Amino acid sequence: MNKRRKRKYKIHYFRIGMAAFLLVLIIVGIWFIASSCKERFSDSAVQTGADKPSATTAVTESLAITTTVTTTAAVPVVVYPSINSDTIEYDEETDTKYAVLIDTETNEIIAQKNYNVRMYPASLTKVMTLIVALENIDDLNDTVEITADMIDPMIDLHASRAGFCAGETPTLEQVLYGVSLPSGADASLAVAKYVAGSEEAFVALMNKKAEEMGLKNTHFTNVVGLHNDNHYSTAEDMALILQYAIENDKCREILSTYQYEIPPTEYNPEGLILTSTLFSRMEGTEMPNVVIKGGKTGFTDEAGQCLETFAEINGKTYVLVLAGGISKWQAVYITLSSYSMYCAGGEAYDPPVK
Repeated sequence: MNKRRKRKYKIHYFRIGMAAFLLVLIIVGIWFIASSCKERFSDSAVQTGADKPSATTAVTESLAITTTVTTTAAVPVVVYPSINSDTIEYDEETDTKYAVLIDTETNEIIAQKNYNVRMYPASLTKVMTLIVALENIDDLNDTVEITADMIDPMIDLHASRAGFCAGETPTLEQVLYGVSLPSGADASLAVAKYVAGSEEAFVALMNKKAEEMGLKNTHFTNVVGLHNDNHYSTAEDMALILQYAIENDKCREILSTYQYEIPPTEYNPEGLILTSTLFSRMEGTEMPNVVIKGGKTGFTDEAGQCLETFAEINGKTYVLVLAGGISKWQAVYITLSSYSMYCAGGEAYDPPVK
């Protein structure tokens, strides 16, 4: 009887022990699973779907991810030039209200006058028109139709035109030369219609580009440069736009061209010869060691005479913007003299006696 009772107790205690052991295992298992889930959740906050890295690796990889995102989202940003005690100031007698001469290699302002004061850019605007067009056109051999709506209002406003006729379908390359060389308003409106569907939509792209570039004092209301109180810039901003433009090979080529010939069409039986308004006023090689490579002119009654150029001098590139002048010829003389005296160590330009 005692043996049977002892055996019964042993079985009873064994069952209790096993139950306790299983309970402990279950508790440990639950703890382990909870810990594991916590670690996985923590891991996923840093690196989803991967093994948990070391603290150093996690930080490094996190920085790498941030850098990648930043690089992808980055846009071209201009760097404003510096001004210092050596910067020359144009005197009050100089026939320009606004001016800036920049050494693009050192990004320093060599000479200036009201360089960061708002002014009206007139047809200097068309350099931004070129930039936005070239960055949004895939095929320069594609064509665009010229319409009366692109021509007639510009005639009424006495705006300069390239000479295209309503119904004509020039290539986009021809149109872009028409924008720059003769400063054609008809060509500017044509490229705006092709790229964005309307001038208003294209202007929105211009302002977006100005914002992406980081320009501080520039806003456009049209693609031509016609006067509007809300269409403004500064000599400094215009210089930065030109500097940005000449980094684009096609844009630089167009701004550097003296003449461009368009073959005859049924609308223009003799063809069109587009001549640079800049190089019709200067050769660009008048001063020793100075080669003016290209640029853009502009004029409205409110903006005055405007002239921006880029030049190569002793292996360096310089950009000069003048605005608010009275005489287009004085703008040329100031340009030639500035490059010579302030960049090449030469003399002022001596205009020929007429």
